[in-house]
Amino acid sequence: MSDAPEFSDKKPKPIFNPDDVVEPDEAPAVAEAEKAAADAKADAAAAAAKAEADAKQAEAKADAKKADAKADAKKDAKAASGTATGEVKPADSEFAGRDVVYVQAPVPPRLKSNRGVGSLLAVLGAAIFAAAFAGAVTVAFLFNNSATVGAAFTGFIQNAAFWVPVLVFLVAFVLLVLIVNRAGWAAHIFGSLLVALVVYFGSIGILLLLGVVIGADEGAALGSFGTLATNPIIIIAALVAREVSIWIGLAISASGRRVKARNHEIVDEWEKEHADTRAQYERATTP
Repeated sequence: MSDAPEFSDKKPKPIFNPDDVVEPDEAPAVAEAEKAAADAKADAAAAAAKAEADAKQAEAKADAKKADAKADAKKDAKAASGTATGEVKPADSEFAGRDVVYVQAPVPPRLKSNRGVGSLLAVLGAAIFAAAFAGAVTVAFLFNNSATVGAAFTGFIQNAAFWVPVLVFLVAFVLLVLIVNRAGWAAHIFGSLLVALVVYFGSIGILLLLGVVIGADEGAALGSFGTLATNPIIIIAALVAREVSIWIGLAISASGRRVKARNHEIVDEWEKEHADTRAQYERATTP
């Protein structure tokens, strides 16, 4: 036999360590404990995140409530100030919050009037009426008694029978001119009838109040309505008033035609100058 050691293919067995041995029943418990710890940690993190989110949401709600409270306070203060100053709060509109563009409406030109020139012509007409009235009455005196024409005329122009119709004619004619303004001659023809009636009845009424009418033939005072209504002086005053108002009205109507033509020119020029502004205003006001 040989003394050499014998080599074998078998590996040496490891040295047994009792601490490395895990009991079969302890391994699942450890894994379960670790899993429970991880779950608890995850639940704690989720609870913390949820609490933080709830806190932020509550803070946001509190800020929103504060903003709403401030807005309500401002509205109440504005409403209170409007009530105190008498202002009316505008109603809510579908256009609230939109930009508003204000377009000023073009102001049309002021048309010229014929009342000023017409009134001056009416005053001139009153002077013409006075002269024509005095001349007509003088002719009546001449046919009545030619020997006393001068004395009768002098007494007539100093009497209320002359001045009352003249003043009534002046007032009536000026009022007619102010009313018809730029009207044509037809309006003055019709208005002359009104002027004649006003002169006739107005003179009678005023002379009745004065009671100092002197007749054309004698110096007797006439005080009844019938006597005055048939008095030649009053009738002559009405006839002369109609004729003078007709022909002076022709001159006034001619002035009115010129004024109307000038007004048409002014309006045409204004429309040409403000055509763009009017179009913009119409677009802004069209719903």
